Amino acid sequence: MISRVFKVLGIFLGIYALVFAVHISIAAVHAKTYLSSLSGEYDRASLDKQSGNLAADINHIFFDLNLPVIKQVTAAFGVDFTPIRDEVIATVKASSWLAGADAPKRYMIAFQNSAEARGTGGILGAFAIVEMNKGAFTVIRTGSNAVLYSLKDVPVKVPAEFTKLYGKNPAILQNSNLSPHFPYGAQIWMGLWKKQFGEQLDGVIAVDPSALSYVLKATGPITLKTGEVITSDNVVAETLQKAYKRYETNNNARKQYLVEIMNAAAAKITSRQFSKLEMAKAIKTGLIENRILMYSEDAGAEKYLAAVRLGGFLETSPNNEFRAVIQNIDASKLDYYLQKSVTIESKSCKVPKQTQVRVRLTNTLKSGKGLPAYVLTRADKGKPTNLVTGQHRFKLFIYGPTDAKLVSVLRENRTNGLGGGSTERGRPIYVADVDLAPGESENLLANFAGGVGKITFVDQPLVRPTQLSIQGGC
Repeated sequence: MISRVFKVLGIFLGIYALVFAVHISIAAVHAKTYLSSLSGEYDRASLDKQSGNLAADINHIFFDLNLPVIKQVTAAFGVDFTPIRDEVIATVKASSWLAGADAPKRYMIAFQNSAEARGTGGILGAFAIVEMNKGAFTVIRTGSNAVLYSLKDVPVKVPAEFTKLYGKNPAILQNSNLSPHFPYGAQIWMGLWKKQFGEQLDGVIAVDPSALSYVLKATGPITLKTGEVITSDNVVAETLQKAYKRYETNNNARKQYLVEIMNAAAAKITSRQFSKLEMAKAIKTGLIENRILMYSEDAGAEKYLAAVRLGGFLETSPNNEFRAVIQNIDASKLDYYLQKSVTIESKSCKVPKQTQVRVRLTNTLKSGKGLPAYVLTRADKGKPTNLVTGQHRFKLFIYGPTDAKLVSVLRENRTNGLGGGSTERGRPIYVADVDLAPGESENLLANFAGGVGKITFVDQPLVRPTQLSIQGGC
């Protein structure tokens, strides 16, 4: 009996291996043809057809890889890429435009500093302008936010609810990406760039130090001109914590230090000094954690990006998605020490669904003594007179599902100053002002009515990942 089972299993695996090999071979042929066409004469219709065929081939491969017995093997060896299947297929479908098949395309790579939280991650600390031309990648220029300036008005058209929620603050460079809806921030960055340099960019790619740490696992360490070695293990701490102490009296030097790290990493990538498998793993992790985002000015390409995590959309279609977003309002760099725990609990499955979101926020800093003044900045108005060194003020935005309602809120040990409600892109929001001294925590709670489908949570990519618990059967 056992031998018969193994015989049947062997036949099954043999058939699977044959089918998988056929799918790989077909995809390889289509990929070779497509890449050859991409670098040749431009024909958008033909390229779109070829990219569609290649996407279909890749979809077949992902279907094969999703079979339970195969998935167990790929997971065991850390090569299960099925979690980013949709991102891979969307990128392939959009690739002819993104890669500059018709004309060179220029993108801003925004290096977000997650020590100062913004809706999409952190403030724009450093940048690179890169060009894609028929699939070839070139770095045009790099710099820090010191060379960029702010405006009095938001340079692009935004909805009235956006202005009601954020005011004109996004016209300030450091506040451009207050909203977690990535296209807003990307468009404003591009608008600021055009106002300053007269150049219309074609899109934006956002990354952060954590994403860079994953990339450095693929490239290996980078060595700066000073001889300092930056690795996947130390890049986050060096850029978001230690650099502030090292360059305590020269902030521009600190910003240039970030640019040098970015340049060194870019040099390895453009010269292809990396492991392809490890780079694929790096991109996978970055995508899953929302640390790699992309916006395209081309409507056809953006349509594909908008449907997956890579696009960074605050979705407006029916969903049961929740978010807990931190907005730094004191201009400190203390979000490096902020820990966020979120518990989402289904209270009733009857329509409209009742869901409770509990957020616990902790300033993990033991003491602010000895930290640079720049890190400890309190530029907010109305700060307390008995301010404790290392005390951090920020806003918490708890987002409910599309078309849901914010029913009630509660704050630990408070009966006043509870915060208020607002909306963005059809989503109800509980907005609260939080101020935590070192070692302090606070619990905030929001009840929502509404939501369609399974409970999901989209994490804001900060230094410390959110500790998440989803409870209930809806």
